[in-house]
Amino acid sequence: MKRIWFIVLLLTTFTGQCAERLRAEAGIGWEYGVIGSQLSWQTPFKPLEVFATVGVDGSSESGGSFRGGMGVSIFLSKYFAVSAYGGMNSTSNAYSGDVEHEFGGSTGIKIYFAGKNKPGIVLGASYFYDGEEWSPLASIAYRF
Repeated sequence: MKRIWFIVLLLTTFTGQCAERLRAEAGIGWEYGVIGSQLSWQTPFKPLEVFATVGVDGSSESGGSFRGGMGVSIFLSKYFAVSAYGGMNSTSNAYSGDVEHEFGGSTGIKIYFAGKNKPGIVLGASYFYDGEEWSPLASIAYRF
């Protein structure tokens, strides 16, 4: 229990110290874990943001899945970014009880309607690779 409180305190302190560099987004799309959130960190190199994603997908007929991954966004302007993402899909098979892991990645573009550092709507378009084929995908989110 002490370790959990230590981690919570550490994360709170980290967030407070880096508040000007941290951004959160909640959205729907592959880069958000289908339905999930994204936490971005502005690196000292201004156009580059690194992000982590956690989300869920309840549409799987085999029992649903948990998704997570990491990526980078390079801002070409304060409204437009190019991104690359790699993630894992962990599916629980309802028939056998086994957990299966699948890996994939995507590359795409994002449009930040209010700008990079302001709250607002984010639209994205990307190509996703699941190990077998490339598929076009879209995303929509709100950046806090």
